[in-house]
Amino acid sequence: MYDFFSEHGGVERIMLFQARALKKAGYDVQFAFAYIDENLKDELEGFKFIEYGKFFFKNETFQICSSLLRNSIINKFKETDLVICHSFPASYLALRIKRKLKIPYILHLHHPPQFLYNANLEWAKNSLKRKFSFAIGKILRNPLRKLDFYCVKNANDYILESKSVEKVIKNIYNLSGTIIYPTINEKFKAGNHNLKELSKYNINKDYILGSGRIIRQKRFDYLISASSRLKNKNFQLVLVGKYSQSEKNNLKVLAYEYNIEILFLGPLNIEELVKIYNLAKVTVLTCPKEWFGLVPIEAMACGCPVIAWKDNFGPQETIIEGKNGFLAEPYDIDDLAKKLESAIIKKWNKKSVSSYIIKFKEEKVAKELVKLVKKSVPCS
Repeated sequence: MYDFFSEHGGVERIMLFQARALKKAGYDVQFAFAYIDENLKDELEGFKFIEYGKFFFKNETFQICSSLLRNSIINKFKETDLVICHSFPASYLALRIKRKLKIPYILHLHHPPQFLYNANLEWAKNSLKRKFSFAIGKILRNPLRKLDFYCVKNANDYILESKSVEKVIKNIYNLSGTIIYPTINEKFKAGNHNLKELSKYNINKDYILGSGRIIRQKRFDYLISASSRLKNKNFQLVLVGKYSQSEKNNLKVLAYEYNIEILFLGPLNIEELVKIYNLAKVTVLTCPKEWFGLVPIEAMACGCPVIAWKDNFGPQETIIEGKNGFLAEPYDIDDLAKKLESAIIKKWNKKSVSSYIIKFKEEKVAKELVKLVKKSVPCS
């Protein structure tokens, strides 16, 4: 259960993996969203799903908010044995289901609710739903924090995304859970590719890669600034992922000022993304305080080294200095540029780089997930 299925971000990929793993283990799996983007329904193929916030008109923010107030929604879950929820609003609905129908719920804590604990105006600017939740969080912060705490404490079990998340969750809620790392699709792997395969994207020389949602919060401007300080300017800067037009325009202007050649490829399917990772000189994650980050392990699985910040968050659990990438001093553009220079010059062994992601393999993570779920609902 989650509030929306309107993008293909980290949470959505984790949910899809969990569904596949539990289905393979013999469970009957159903997705539940307050809002579903019609263009993404194909990604749920093979699974039952419900849009429990659905109205006669489509509106993401309205459907999420109204679904929290409609008692009739709870009856949609009568045949359910267990709910795995991925957000604060979903946990509130799961708590009501538990009270009325005696159905347990596991709470997957990706991080504390952003709009209640660490959101700022930069975070809020990225979408209408964020602006709305930011405003609500400002007005009703104290009562909503109490409600969030109550929903968390009443969960039957917890999945924690990383050691970084565990520390924060321990500090806020004083609880522990099972760390189950996000995983990567088995299609992400090192292989033999050449630049001719990317000619349709106008990629014809060495390139530095930035991957993920291209929004202000991810700070791709850091990457452009650092790239401008490299001695070798004979490269392209390639950005892959869904972008907001305003942020794309801002980054294009910045790249022009620094005389950096930049390509925006938009979202790609896994097959194309694997090629992009395999052929990149280095992948750079510039988002500050990334809770975990799927991009680093996807890139490393393809033999591509990664650079991220050494800011005591997720990437420090996946990047081993000099082995599969580098960690730059937090938000220091000069140091980021130095690490970029080192990564480009260094002769990396793709097989060695990819060997560091064994603990994120689907088979291993699936076993941990199924073991946890069986505690609540043994599979017949």
